[in-house]
Amino acid sequence: MKQDTKPTNKYFQDALSDFVYDAASGRAIRHLTDAGYTASQIVQNLDYPTPISKVRHTITRYLKESSILLEKLPIPTESLTAISPNCGTPEELFAFLAPYVNSDGIENSYLSCPFAAGCSKTDRKLAQALSMLTAREREYLEGIEWDQAPMYHRLDRRMLEIGVQTALYADGIHFYFIRSRKMFRPDLISANMNYKP
Repeated sequence: MKQDTKPTNKYFQDALSDFVYDAASGRAIRHLTDAGYTASQIVQNLDYPTPISKVRHTITRYLKESSILLEKLPIPTESLTAISPNCGTPEELFAFLAPYVNSDGIENSYLSCPFAAGCSKTDRKLAQALSMLTAREREYLEGIEWDQAPMYHRLDRRMLEIGVQTALYADGIHFYFIRSRKMFRPDLISANMNYKP
């Protein structure tokens, strides 16, 4: 009979720990994430000491639950028309993409994100592209637990800026517009560009 109480006690302890964590930090982390804070900024603003790894996990789980971060797109990529925009600079790419984001809405616009841990160490082009970001933009990406397979982040203002700065110089960063049924692949033209980061 004593063996049966250990799993029950463990379950109770885990449930209590999750409840205390959510009450002390979870809601605050979700709120600060919505306000645009990075994981490091959130750790600094919490009243209850919380390890960065737990904050990153909470942020990632929240972004997935909110459909801000997807493991796969809501429609098959085969149903999208692939287009290579004729843009040679991040500014041109931003001007090209902004009308699509406005017409489809951010809830139907996504960026593919090949940012898994270690990828920037092995992919020289990606590492170089990420070095062009501001410290806060890099910090935002580092605050998410990326899967090994590319994930899809909703194309809000921050991710649009990150995307246009990196997509011209790294492979695998594409823009998806679900309502328009279009996929923009800047990496298809990057080999022909004279501009170097």
